[in-house]
Amino acid sequence: SYSAKALAEEQTDTLKDTVTTHYQAAETANAVLNQLHGQRQQLHGANEDVWQTRQLTEETKRELRALQAKYREKKNRLKVIIALLGLLDFFMFIRLLRCRGSFFC
Repeated sequence: SYSAKALAEEQTDTLKDTVTTHYQAAETANAVLNQLHGQRQQLHGANEDVWQTRQLTEETKRELRALQAKYREKKNRLKVIIALLGLLDFFMFIRLLRCRGSFFC
């Protein structure tokens, strides 16, 4: 009877330890799940940030290309104006030579 009672108490203690361990494991698992959920949210946010950065980069590239095209267009326009003014200057020089230093012939 004593050994049966001791055996029953030992089994009860073992069962209590098992239940305690089970609850601790469940708490740990919940904590891990919460951490994983938080990390997932962080990764999702980082992914959105990367996507937005890529979109902004592409938009900036388009804007830079447009600015470069405008710059090239202005530069070419200035080259044409310089050439025309140079040509006009050359004709005026020729006229001065033909008219012997006078603008009016």
